[in-house]
Amino acid sequence: MKSFHKTMAWIARILLGATFVFSGFVKAVDPLGTTYKIQDYLQAFGWDVFYEYSLFFAVALITFEMVLGFTLLLGSWQRIVSAVTAVYMLAMTLLTLYIALRNPVSDCGCFGDAIVLSNRQTFEKNVVLLLLSLLLWLYRAPLYRVFGRRTSVWALILALAIPLFICHLSYRHLPLLDFRPYKTGTHLIDKMVVPEGAPMDSVVTEYIYEKDGRQQRFTLADYPAGDTTWHFVDRREKLIRRGYVPPIHDFEILHPDQGDITGEILSDANYCFLFVCPRLDKADRRGARSMREVQDYALRHDYRIYGLTASPASLVDEWKYEYDLLFDFCSVDEITLKTMIRSNPGLVLLKDGTVYNKWAWRDIPSLSRQMDEPLSEGNAGKMRDMRDRHRIVNLIVGALLLYVVLYVFRGASLISDYIKRKKNKPTN
Repeated sequence: MKSFHKTMAWIARILLGATFVFSGFVKAVDPLGTTYKIQDYLQAFGWDVFYEYSLFFAVALITFEMVLGFTLLLGSWQRIVSAVTAVYMLAMTLLTLYIALRNPVSDCGCFGDAIVLSNRQTFEKNVVLLLLSLLLWLYRAPLYRVFGRRTSVWALILALAIPLFICHLSYRHLPLLDFRPYKTGTHLIDKMVVPEGAPMDSVVTEYIYEKDGRQQRFTLADYPAGDTTWHFVDRREKLIRRGYVPPIHDFEILHPDQGDITGEILSDANYCFLFVCPRLDKADRRGARSMREVQDYALRHDYRIYGLTASPASLVDEWKYEYDLLFDFCSVDEITLKTMIRSNPGLVLLKDGTVYNKWAWRDIPSLSRQMDEPLSEGNAGKMRDMRDRHRIVNLIVGALLLYVVLYVFRGASLISDYIKRKKNKPTN
């Protein structure tokens, strides 16, 4: 029986550790996405006073989950870590129970954009993880651990460094892995189409009638047709089941003079530059220098160029005057722009409705060096190969190699201690 409990605790430790590492990792590659989700929670709970600390909370949560996952997998400090895991999962289960009942946000964001779960699915997932954490805490008898006491500290430092490094890299540039529908190589029109045969919204129409000061709801099958004693009050539609929603369903580019030009841009067979600035008042003005350079290049080669923003016209006029911008700014929903690119400002290159390239403002190529060279002949006009699988493999292999080096160091230290003990052992 003891061996059975030990086996179950070992399985629980592996499952919990792998879940926490995966959950932290898919959020670490997109720390701004986690920041936006935390902002949604703060607004829903009325905690706007903490809004400016959202990025700090996001990085702290990501780091905590990955460190907890690594320490579980490595078996370090088993008593403390098992207790922390149980307490954390109890708190998260209670929180997600409230969210599942009240639905203050649309989805939890626990796995970033990699796996989107409903609030109910999130609660059910946390119940399973809570049971596993309680199992691990109850049967936390010493299990196998990879590192000893001295090297466990270095393993912890490495576990802290990995998520912080990934967050730093993804925040300053663009997400290392892009799980959103606007990623490079995506044909946007395909993501906006509802496939034939896809389930539609299921809606029930209710009719509200009043009689003798009392209101009652009816359906189309039983409403009091022809009964003059009932007086019609209102007609409402109740959503029973939501149908298929395409990945891109709110992408609309509104030109200040021409109106909706979304179709015109997506059907353009030539290159098109889109400067994305969700909020001009919060945009990094160092990126405005690149706007002028890209603008001059686009005008020279007759490429379309637009600014996309959710800011008011007064701010747009201020930016155009201050930086001598000649291209028009179009209105787009702020959430859509934040989903398109995790940079403010950022640059998106389209062709035939396909995302050819995306750059954070720090990484926008210097087109002044190739002012006479069209995009088709330079690297900037070639579709960027994200190679998501290669990135995942490289990150995992890199982390494993660091731990292997640490493990080899531990082995060498053990051998050295053994040799010293043999030398110091008194002879008879």
